[in-house]
Amino acid sequence: MKETMMTYVAEEYEVCKSIVSQADPLLRSFTAFMSEHKPKQWLILATGSSANAALSVKYYMEKVAGISIEIQEPFNFVHYEKVKPSVDLVLAISQSGHSFSTIEAIKKVQKEGKVPSIALTANLDSPITQHADQVVEIQCGVEKVGFVTKGFTATVLTAMLMGVKAGIALGNLGEEEAKQEITKLAALIEQIPGIIAKTEAFYTKHAAELVGGERFAAIGYGPTVGTAKECETKFTETVRVPTHGFELEAYMHGPYLEVDDSHMLFFIQTDSVLKERSERLKQYMLPYTSHCFTISQSAAADDKTLGLDIAMDEWMSPLVMVIPFQILSYRIATGKGIDLGVRIFDDFDKVLKSKV
Repeated sequence: MKETMMTYVAEEYEVCKSIVSQADPLLRSFTAFMSEHKPKQWLILATGSSANAALSVKYYMEKVAGISIEIQEPFNFVHYEKVKPSVDLVLAISQSGHSFSTIEAIKKVQKEGKVPSIALTANLDSPITQHADQVVEIQCGVEKVGFVTKGFTATVLTAMLMGVKAGIALGNLGEEEAKQEITKLAALIEQIPGIIAKTEAFYTKHAAELVGGERFAAIGYGPTVGTAKECETKFTETVRVPTHGFELEAYMHGPYLEVDDSHMLFFIQTDSVLKERSERLKQYMLPYTSHCFTISQSAAADDKTLGLDIAMDEWMSPLVMVIPFQILSYRIATGKGIDLGVRIFDDFDKVLKSKV
């Protein structure tokens, strides 16, 4: 049977359950590393979906570990940035382990800053592992389809667990508090099959409208800004029409001015003080485009809301709020007649040397 994006979306539940159950052995050496170095100022180097995953976990990791995180694009870092004296740990994220710019960025860190580095990757045989002081495995296996889904969710979960373990090592979390965090993550993972089923039903109901979309935008706030950016990445890769992911307030400072009825807007809403502002923006935009959809952790309030109807910690929400966008990107693309199994720009990495 031919593997598709949905093959790997369907595997997310079991993969995430496995990662949580193996958190202690998986992160034992990482925890020892944290206890030895006690870093509080982290620099994350990541690009593409890895950068979106980093943005998705930033606030959760900062909260549970008691650290400060800066995220930078590796290519820009190599050519224009310097290793700040305050940085005491570099975390490089590359699911494939072959990102040329991320590897070059680690080399620069080792040469200029002498700062301890950790590579977070799903491929222990990849080049990135040769340049980091510590390697943490994303136990998601290989995705043979070029548009990562399972790997994104597994990266987010693994990074969240790293945050919990770092919190213990750095004295920000007690053992009991850490257990409670992991219990909450495990409970959220149990919601994945239901989220998949609800998204499939939502797509079926609105397929004709969604497939006709000529331009998309996802608008999130707080932790779900990373979710909005991953929507941008996935839709651009698969649906292949202009798509952007915005932070709520940033969207209200200019980008809204381009909207007309050809635009499709996704409002990502978690139970937050900012939910009301997001809803007010949606109601304001409705006279300008009828294509306003909401992905909400609450129950559906109207026909165009995908209501997940699950209790979740807002800080953990990116772990599952991204799944509807993974599914919708695939369904809309195939609905438009795009064969995602046919590679395009096949010589891109060879010519531009973006992968090792």
